[in-house]
Amino acid sequence: EQGARILDLCCGSGRHTQALAERGFSVTGIDLSTTLLNMAREEVDSVNADFRQCDMREPYPEAPYDCVANFFTSFGYFDSDHDNFSVLERVREALTPGGYFFFDYLNAHHLRKALVPHDKKEIDNLLVVQKRELDDRFVNKTISITDAHGRSHAFTERVRLYEREDFERMFARAGLVIDHLFGTYTGEPFAMSSPRLIIVARAQ
Repeated sequence: EQGARILDLCCGSGRHTQALAERGFSVTGIDLSTTLLNMAREEVDSVNADFRQCDMREPYPEAPYDCVANFFTSFGYFDSDHDNFSVLERVREALTPGGYFFFDYLNAHHLRKALVPHDKKEIDNLLVVQKRELDDRFVNKTISITDAHGRSHAFTERVRLYEREDFERMFARAGLVIDHLFGTYTGEPFAMSSPRLIIVARAQ
């Protein structure tokens, strides 16, 4: 309902925080990156939005919430399955009874078949080159950004490849009941060929 308290988990620069706040929700965005949080504080213009620094494995500030939202594959960052599972435990602890968890993740099965190993594009006079590769447990992405003067910076992203069945087990163990599974942002039912794995769950 309007006015509900929502936690934007791994909010980054706040684009989803902004969208939720504009719809009348009271939103707290948390992230580990001070750089992204500073961007969010500058760019998000709403009295309904607040930002805090927090490790996603630690208890979340200002809990409990009516909803926790984790968008755009912001999960599976850690080498240890125990650490990744602890995030779901923190989510459950931060929710009111019956509160919602909106979880948006890649579909590992689809990614293994449709991975684009290399692409490049120009954005505001910057050349962005992305290289992706898979191993048994992770998808690894290297991003290289080169400016007009030839100066380059490289970043690496690494995400654990969990399957639908893995999440079903982990959610149940954490006390999160799955209500719906979607495979696209337009609400198509989840299938093995779906590009996304979107879960709507509730806290027991």
